[in-house]
Amino acid sequence: MKTIKYLLIIAIISTMAACKKDYTGQWVSIRPGKTLKGWKTDGSRTDFGYSGDTLLLTGRSTFYYSGRIHEARFRNFELLADIKTGPDAVAALWFHSGDASGYQVLINNTPTGEEHRKTGSLGSVRNIYKSMAADGEWFTLYVKVVKKHITVKVNDLLVVDYVEPDEPYRMDENRGMRIAQGTFALSSYTDRPVMISRLDVRPLPDRENPERTDAADERKDEIIRLQQVNFPVIDYHVHLKGWNREQAMAHSRKTGIFYGIAPNCGIGFPVTSDADIDAYLDTTRNMSCFTAMQGEGREWPATFSAEAREEFDYVFTDAMTFTDHKGRRTRLWMPDEVWIDIDREQYMDMIVDRTVKVLKEEPISIYVNPTFLPEQMMPDYDSLWTDVRIGKVVKALAAKGIALEINARYCIPHEKMIRAAKEAGIRFAFGTNNADSEMGKLEYCIEMMQKCGITGYDMFFPTVKPR
Repeated sequence: MKTIKYLLIIAIISTMAACKKDYTGQWVSIRPGKTLKGWKTDGSRTDFGYSGDTLLLTGRSTFYYSGRIHEARFRNFELLADIKTGPDAVAALWFHSGDASGYQVLINNTPTGEEHRKTGSLGSVRNIYKSMAADGEWFTLYVKVVKKHITVKVNDLLVVDYVEPDEPYRMDENRGMRIAQGTFALSSYTDRPVMISRLDVRPLPDRENPERTDAADERKDEIIRLQQVNFPVIDYHVHLKGWNREQAMAHSRKTGIFYGIAPNCGIGFPVTSDADIDAYLDTTRNMSCFTAMQGEGREWPATFSAEAREEFDYVFTDAMTFTDHKGRRTRLWMPDEVWIDIDREQYMDMIVDRTVKVLKEEPISIYVNPTFLPEQMMPDYDSLWTDVRIGKVVKALAAKGIALEINARYCIPHEKMIRAAKEAGIRFAFGTNNADSEMGKLEYCIEMMQKCGITGYDMFFPTVKPR
């Protein structure tokens, strides 16, 4: 009996020591072992295995940590995972998981596929649409939670920086996405392999202070509502004007709008050669955004090689620059370069003809600043853009599979053309075309989306090449 009591005392002391060690600031491995000790699953044990010392997820199951560290109830923590995905694999790392609760960080590096949300996405809260990792290559996923501040990094690149407000907006099916405490879980959503060689956690004390506390007010925020239904909230037309790369990325993370950032490319603009494209793209390697090219003037397709253009995630242009009826170079947004010295209806027909020519001949994915008119013609926009003229542009878009931008800055095109484009099966892209750092939050785009019944399936999405 004394021996049993002695052993029991030793076990209690050892357990207390182990629990105390949880708070020493040390990293602790919680990766499932080959026997799944300390983990539970809602699926089959055949959905996981080992290749040497590497955990291999191969089936559609979720595994929950149920071990001794913190009694599997974590609040503040840092987590590091080394992961490699096979093509078309989609998985998630859950934290604060419990009864119908928890946040998920998505794992998806395949550029194509129905799941557009990529690795690092804080699912349905801050979605990321371009992965900073690639299938078949090891990458590091880092998650940190301190009070209501959540950060996610992929290969040391910050992709999510979210502060949960006191009254977060959540749909009924997402009501469990709240900061609380809970365990970790691994979910595999496909039969494609996901490999994990490290899964380490460092519990942080309750007294730890977050780096940010400035939460956005989500009570009337349209962006979080779109995130909740997994509508791709992307501004495809952003320029670094009035701010730098770091400021643009910080604004994107804070608002929840993913950016496509484009330099102006063409004669007389910042990027004028293939070498300039290479130099520019080198500066974007550590940016969580799409890289876009805006072709300027009508010479740009001959100025840059097809190989250089294809290095971007997508290419767009507008039809605001052309040679007019007297051979003059016209830029519609520059009043001093617009000469309306013929009947306005004739001038309007010329704008439409020049637009259709651009859409037929230039290698673009998106037609931006669509239906723009010079300021002296804008008061008659609705009467000048007749059904016949709209039809010509829509037909050209459909023939080449070009997406139509809904432009937040100029509030164009108007509803009539958007409805005609939707009827023709044309894809849409939201864009701002900012002149400075005053971006707004895609208000006009969202208004037209709601009025015209645009869904996520109607939206343009590029096929992104891993860089």
